[in-house]
Amino acid sequence: MKPEFRNTSPVSRASATIAWALLLLCASVTPCMSDDAASAAQAVVRDTADALFARLRAEGDGIEKDSKRLHAIAEEIVIPHFDFKRMSQRALGRYWREATPEQREHFAAEFKTLLVRAYAQAVVSYRNAKINYLAARSLGPDTVRIRTEVLRENGAPPVQIDYEVFQQGNEWKGTDVSLNGVSLVISYRAGFASDIGKLGMDGLIAQLAQHNAGG
Repeated sequence: MKPEFRNTSPVSRASATIAWALLLLCASVTPCMSDDAASAAQAVVRDTADALFARLRAEGDGIEKDSKRLHAIAEEIVIPHFDFKRMSQRALGRYWREATPEQREHFAAEFKTLLVRAYAQAVVSYRNAKINYLAARSLGPDTVRIRTEVLRENGAPPVQIDYEVFQQGNEWKGTDVSLNGVSLVISYRAGFASDIGKLGMDGLIAQLAQHNAGG
């Protein structure tokens, strides 16, 4: 199923877009990045992916109906490996610069919850998917674009995933993902801008909080 990114309220977007896009898998890194850095990036994404999907498989089919358990697993395994502040900054664009420190903090927290919960609800359906590993690309001395191809059942076309990771000191953090060439973070930007224009920053945050509180 091809996701649709629309300039509508961010809380109404299909959660399946996040499912495929946040698969933490990688292959090789281009030569402009050091071998040590490439190995570190590969280890992080591979270990995270292995841990997440192993846990989901171990939970059995019942996990698909247990949203609270899904959320808890995703929060435990996924959150440490993403830079949600950086993702929030990119998703808000110029509105991040205009926001107060308190608004930034609250927005980042709600955006994190939105992404992680939507991801958890959808990724469980693909925990046994077959993945082709494609050559990753260096985007600079501290950023790597990891490319994978998800092979779906019943002859459905494969899904191309690009996953961007950024090196922070000795750690690698996810900062953006793309599905079939469409950036997840950037796709939210237009919707957030529209909502801020109608509701203001506090209104957008309240809207996200209300959605997240509903589970």
